[in-house]
Amino acid sequence: MKVNVLLIGLNKTFISSLERADTDYQVFLLEEEKLFKNNPYHNKILKEVRYGDYQQSEGFMEQAIRWHKEVGFDVVVPGSDYAVRGAYKFAEKIGLLTPGERAVKACTNKYELRKECKNLGIPHPNFSKVKNIHDVKVFFKGSKIVVKPANRRASVGVIGIETIEDIESAWKECIEADENVFIADRDFNWEYIVEDYIDGYEVSIETIVAEGKPIFHNITYKETTKGKYFVEIGHTVPAPISQEDSNMLIAAKEQLLSGLEVKAGLFHSEWKMSSEGPKLIECAARTPGDYIPVLIEQAYGFNINDAFLKVLQQKMVSHPPTRNQYITAIRYFNPKPGRLIKIEGLEIFDILPQITNYEINLKVGQNIHQMTNSWSRLGYYSIKCKTLNELNQIINQVEEHVKFIVE
Repeated sequence: MKVNVLLIGLNKTFISSLERADTDYQVFLLEEEKLFKNNPYHNKILKEVRYGDYQQSEGFMEQAIRWHKEVGFDVVVPGSDYAVRGAYKFAEKIGLLTPGERAVKACTNKYELRKECKNLGIPHPNFSKVKNIHDVKVFFKGSKIVVKPANRRASVGVIGIETIEDIESAWKECIEADENVFIADRDFNWEYIVEDYIDGYEVSIETIVAEGKPIFHNITYKETTKGKYFVEIGHTVPAPISQEDSNMLIAAKEQLLSGLEVKAGLFHSEWKMSSEGPKLIECAARTPGDYIPVLIEQAYGFNINDAFLKVLQQKMVSHPPTRNQYITAIRYFNPKPGRLIKIEGLEIFDILPQITNYEINLKVGQNIHQMTNSWSRLGYYSIKCKTLNELNQIINQVEEHVKFIVE
């Protein structure tokens, strides 16, 4: 029997993962017209695409209700951050299960999440809502801070501030950040926060919740660029961290989910492990990006997106794994700025069997700029290995062989 999925906001990795699921899914996509025309997509399980305004808008709602009467959606999910509120509001309207109103509100606005953390006793950075440069200057006490939009995504507008002299330019860059072809052409209401920079290593935790209880956790180790920007350039699944740290992180995540009264769903949260223990940076009520679901599937043999849809339909997820069979990773290329002359050593990707995929979005003669957010990344390679030692050896081989020659 086919399961009709309404996906609000295109997510290619999500759709392709459903192709590999045991369940017979067919996907119906609702997307902003400009976004789909700029980035068309076809897949054998993608049955139909319709247009509607969902980014900070409920303009799609009547269209979606009519569509539901024609098709009969079994489950509704967001494909991206900007679709979360709309997707779950529509799901609730047609009588389908959602993560819960409190969770959705907190997981779509970092200021709301920080307030919840404060009330629930979840460790988090010291923070404040800000509306202008003066507010940022009042917050700054001499140590590194971060200014960021409270309701944007993909590290867009997230800027580190180390001195009081940095504040004016950082604020300007934060509020003027643009997502170009990835966002609709209309006015949006952006909010901003400032918070202490937390030193320590970074992870994300991907959790499936069924009937209010976590049934699967994965911890992903994250690598980011250093300095002014915090662009994610590497993920390793599962994270090679101590059992003690792992236990603390999962306990904190479960405390958060319980406090937010989560009913069901998939939650992707990002944490810093500081000298004081875990501190929450953000949490999203959607499938993770950056091919993390693929890494999880390869590491555990577990299709997390299939499980996501099952728990929202109140179906049983059979035997969610507790141990991984492989260790997997993705690394994003981070070449020096300049004009690209050539790329050397690409043949290694066809030689090493541990390389599962690679992609380079660069052409000779193209100017390479400093990465400022996830949209500005230029390509990646992914790896699947039996051991962490083997994984590190493969990464070292790639780093030694693949060279971006710029002038």
